[in-house]
Order: sequence, then C-alpha cells, then structure tokens
Amino acid sequence: MPYTPQSRRNRIVLIIIIILLIALITMYVREGDSGPLHKVQQFAVDTISPIGSGLARLFRPIKNGISDLFHLPSLAREKRELQEQVDELKRGSIEARALEAENEKLKKLLKWTEEHPKYDTLAAEIVGRSPDNWLRVMVLNKGSSHGVKKYMSVVTERGLVGRVISVGSRSSVVQLVTDSGSGVGGRLLDSRELGIVEGKNQEILSLELMNQEGKVDKGEVLMTSGLGGTCPPGIPIGKVTKVEDQVKGLTKKIEVKPFVQFSRLDQVLVVMSPEPETGIFEEE
Repeated sequence: MPYTPQSRRNRIVLIIIIILLIALITMYVREGDSGPLHKVQQFAVDTISPIGSGLARLFRPIKNGISDLFHLPSLAREKRELQEQVDELKRGSIEARALEAENEKLKKLLKWTEEHPKYDTLAAEIVGRSPDNWLRVMVLNKGSSHGVKKYMSVVTERGLVGRVISVGSRSSVVQLVTDSGSGVGGRLLDSRELGIVEGKNQEILSLELMNQEGKVDKGEVLMTSGLGGTCPPGIPIGKVTKVEDQVKGLTKKIEVKPFVQFSRLDQVLVVMSPEPETGIFEEE
C-alpha cells in the first residue's frame, strides 16, 4: 500500500488523541473529587440522568407490553394450574367436611349402643326410599346374610324409625312409623297410659289410648311399650303436640311429633336382639 501524506496526517492525529486521552486519565486519577474533570463528569451525569429516566418511563409500557406478549402462554398455563390447585383444595375441603359429618353421625349411633347395652345392633345405610312418599318405607343395605329378620326394630340415636317388613339376602325394607299401615305399642312416660301409635303418611303420628278416660298432657314423651313383641320397650318415639278432649261417641284425638327427622336419615341401627316375638300389628 503506497504511503501518502493523508495517511501520515491521520496517524499523527491518532497518536495525538491517544496521548491526550492518557493525559486526561492520568489527571482524572490524580486530582481530587473537586477537580475540574470530576466536575465535568458530575455535570454530564446530572444533565443526562433525567433524560434517561424520562425515556425509561416513556418506553416502559412498550417494554412491558412486549414482555407480556411473549409471556402470555406461560401466564395462561400458570393460571390454569393455579385454578386446578384451587379446585383440588375445594374438593378436599368438601370431602373432609363430609367425612367429619359422617363420623359425627357414627359417634352418635355408637353412643346410643353404649347407653343401651341390652340391645345388640347392626349399623346400616339407607340406599332407597319409597318413590311415592318418603315417609312410608326405606331400603337398607343389610339383609338376611347379615342376620336381619322380619319385624326387627330400626332406630337412630333420636328414637324409633320403624320396623323391618321384608328381608332379602343383602337388603331389607323398613316400614317407617309414619306410614299409614304402621302400628306400634306405646306408653306415655309420665301418665304411663298405654296405646297404639299409628302413622298418617305425614310427619305427625296419632295415638289411640287403650283407656279413653286416661289423662294426657301436651308435651308428654311417648316411648315404645314392648307390648305385642314387635319393638323392645323404652325406645323414644316422640312428644305429644296436640290433645283434643273426648267427644261423646268419639275417641280422644292425640297427635305426636316424632323425634326422628326422617328427611335427614342416611344411617340407622337395626336392633338384632332381643328378637321380635310376633307381628301382632300386621302391615296393610
């Protein structure tokens, strides 16, 4: 490459610039913080910094928008995963509450068996109800293979539910005390009057006293009498809610509210012993 005056001048200028830069760096390092070069530097920083900050604020939304655009798939995935976790927690919470409620019911049934040691019982679940009226019959998931027999009483911790009227190998049908064909021997706790408790296909029972002259007070508790052999004695049935005095030629009208809440039943106890002696009050 031929050597020209122009290239010689460029080389000289480059050498001069390098020498000046070295001199400025040396002066900058040696002078104090109050030196002229430091002041120039500070002035430049103070001047450029607001401009840079303003530009950063101006372009930040654009930057964030572009960043969000690239992250949309991952954000959607994270949202979906979080929602799945929330749904799983909700299901777990619901299942935990259901288990807690079932455990509480079992505890109450167990308490009843402990308070009535003379009765042998079998826990059963309700798997069906009467299609036309749920106050008439229900189906249990226990049958003859579990020792269930016809006319055995069915109870909860609240009191009498009904009696078994049909038995299969692995299931059985229970006639509720509220069924119009049901008849159970009863005794009033205070007056000790005896009578027959009959269902009305309603949540109210009727009591027909054997002694129509007997005195009955509203609020009296009605228990099973054990007469007739279909139900063991002493099982609570309900409370007297209405008493109409005897009219000439008519029997005294007594209404009883059952203790059992039939609409909430899902687990019961079958009284296995003592076994029923007879079916004196036959179902219609």
